[in-house]
Amino acid sequence: MDGMKEYSIANTTKKERTSMSIKNIVFDLGGVLVDFHPEVGMRAMGLSEEAISAFLNNIFSGLWEECDKYPYEMEEIRSLFKSRVPGYEKEVDMLWDNLTKVTGVRPYTEKWLTELKEKGYRLYVLSNYGKCSFEINSKIYDFLKYMDGMVISYEVIKLKPEPGIYECLLEKYGLRREECVFIDDRQINVDGAKACGIEGLLFTTYEETSAKLDQLLDA
Repeated sequence: MDGMKEYSIANTTKKERTSMSIKNIVFDLGGVLVDFHPEVGMRAMGLSEEAISAFLNNIFSGLWEECDKYPYEMEEIRSLFKSRVPGYEKEVDMLWDNLTKVTGVRPYTEKWLTELKEKGYRLYVLSNYGKCSFEINSKIYDFLKYMDGMVISYEVIKLKPEPGIYECLLEKYGLRREECVFIDDRQINVDGAKACGIEGLLFTTYEETSAKLDQLLDA
């Protein structure tokens, strides 16, 4: 019965979904509410161009996202990184000791979230994020105080766009999928939400996306 209900919701038309009352707004983090700029951050740390190139080619081009799925502890993650860039062990430690330099809160984030909260919407985070990197970077994400809940990939050992991670959010907070909209900067993740019956918006710019969200909410 539950499977039939999920199927019927997931296969409603866009017009039917957007006509439902949205109560919950779910945000991705990187590329939406925060920046992720490893190359800029590594330069700020003083890493050499050779080290930066090695990191971009061997860590930030696949391994970083793979590590979002599992709750690696700090010693494990440092060892794994060092195995991928032999000869740059000191630079790996420098990266993890200064990790907040690779991220930053976008200037519109707090304004956007406070406006939505004032309108009565409940706000959530659904993000692919590794355990150690989230524990470090979340300390500078003051806007998380506005969130009514979060599901981070390493906690559930699932990555967007796997259907299970969207279902984890719905189940954890008792949300009705037809009352949710998910905002992400990657179309594949937006499509994953839509496949689960959740309305989705692709983030482009704050101005364009907030306008589209307002139209959806007004509908």
